[in-house]
Amino acid sequence: SAWSDRRPRQSPSRIEHPQTMGVAASKKTQSCWPMSPKPVLHYFDINGRGELSKLIAAVGGLELECVEYPFSANGASAADKLKAGPVQSEHTKAATAMGMDGCGLPILVHGDLKIYQSFACQNYLASTGPKYPKVTAQQQAVDDMFQGALEDCMGLGAGVILSGGDPALVPKVMEKVLAHLSKYIPDKGFVHGKDAPTTADLAVLVLTQALIPFGATLGEGAAECYGKFPKAVALGERAAAFPAIATWLTNEHCNLKKPPKAARK
Repeated sequence: SAWSDRRPRQSPSRIEHPQTMGVAASKKTQSCWPMSPKPVLHYFDINGRGELSKLIAAVGGLELECVEYPFSANGASAADKLKAGPVQSEHTKAATAMGMDGCGLPILVHGDLKIYQSFACQNYLASTGPKYPKVTAQQQAVDDMFQGALEDCMGLGAGVILSGGDPALVPKVMEKVLAHLSKYIPDKGFVHGKDAPTTADLAVLVLTQALIPFGATLGEGAAECYGKFPKAVALGERAAAFPAIATWLTNEHCNLKKPPKAARK
């Protein structure tokens, strides 16, 4: 297998404002939707844009049901997909059946709520996880920045895998992103100094340990790239060692370091 030889917006309901508006917002938000017993995340059988939502749910003590689909896509960007034409697959059929025709994965369903887009899914799970750390508006903004940086790198890596992009660009962009994010990373503990990791820390875990797309596109150059950013690598390791995350990493639905199911031995 080509995979096996490669290494590895704010969500107001959780924001703590000085006037404690976050508490009232949280109660209001939680009462707006009839809730099923647990949220259901629909995503491919790879890391990609789905794993960060799973990690957030794990930190928040939120039981998440995962529905996986065989990895299948007709391009990385909207332009690539339009050029390639429509694709019929298990996940597109499932999206249509859910009333989400034309929406890409991840899709999150919780009671009457149905949303797509990775930021929306991630922030919703952070806002509803009972154990997820409360953050200030400033801390939420930093978390959002880390999310965006991860998405930038994710899009580039996906373009290499799905659309024939230049793999030589991956270490260049990764190094630019990690150089900036490292300014926010402490020598010990987590980005916001909380007892548990937040989205920023978990995004770094994905950036430094995920097989798809990062390990797969960096290939033999992964060690050289990551070796330039010891603070980021160490933060990823601390996040991975957090008890709830360490437990999640052993879950059958954790795909952080796995190739697609079709390529697993």
